[in-house]
Parts: sequence; C-alpha cells; structure tokens
Amino acid sequence: MTHRELALLFDETVALYLRLTATAAAIYGQGAISGPRRTVLVALARSGPQTVAQLARARAQSRQRLQPLVNHLVREGLLELAENPAHARSPLVVLSPAGRTAIRRILETEDSLRARLRLDIPARRLTTAAAVLRDVRLALASQMDGILRDARRRQSRANSSRRSRN
Repeated sequence: MTHRELALLFDETVALYLRLTATAAAIYGQGAISGPRRTVLVALARSGPQTVAQLARARAQSRQRLQPLVNHLVREGLLELAENPAHARSPLVVLSPAGRTAIRRILETEDSLRARLRLDIPARRLTTAAAVLRDVRLALASQMDGILRDARRRQSRANSSRRSRN
C-alpha cells in the first residue's frame, strides 16, 4: 500500500464515519443516543463487563476522558458499577437491565436499517474491507506511540531551530 492509497482509505473512512454520524442523528435525534454513548453500550454488550480504563483503551482515549460519559450513563441508569475482584479501586462497568434493553433496541433498529440498505457489493468484498480496516486500526494502535514520539521530536527540533534563528 502506498501513502496515496492509505490517504484515500483514511479519507473514505472519515467520510463514512461522518455519514454514519449524520444517519445516527437522524434516527436517534440529537443527544438521545450519541455516538460515544452507543459505542460504550455496544462494547459492553459485545465484550461484557470492563473497567473504564479497558473501555478507554479500546477507544484510544484516556480513562479521564471517558469517565464523565460512564458516570453520566450510570446516573441515567443504563450502566452499573460492580465490584472488580482483580482490582478493588477499578470497578467493572456493566450494562444495567435498562441498558440491556436500550442496546437491544438500538441494535434491532440498526439491523432493520442495514437490511433495507441495497448494496451491490458481494459479501466477500465487505468481509475483505472489514479485515483491511481492522488491520490498519491494529497497526495504528501498535505503532502510533512511536510515530507520534518521532513527530514530536522533529517538531521540537524544528521549533528550537526557528527560535535560535530569531
């Protein structure tokens, strides 16, 4: 894959994300079930109880950034915090009965909409596309810290060089 092909893939991924965000807003209304809220509920429905740190890591976010959303979902009664036998200070986040009902309805709605979407794309190509996106996501996850560290070093050297010239 060349840099240009990767850029095209990223551009199409962002365009698809924006289309999905607009579609979700049209379906659920503004704020009723935001993308971040849906993502947390789906993650718990598919993977079971997790700590806030585990949820954040899977979303490439900090625990501190995700904690307010989890707290809000707990206050709304969609999530509950349970004792974590592996770590006393990091409770497990679990779906409440209301959260299980909410995510079941969300997924049923989305399944119904996907069933109505007419795509002239063979299942094999969709499976390949999903695999490519997963591979890129995993590569980013495993390599991004080093890439960002190098970029920050280069930027710092460039800034130092500019300051010394001034």
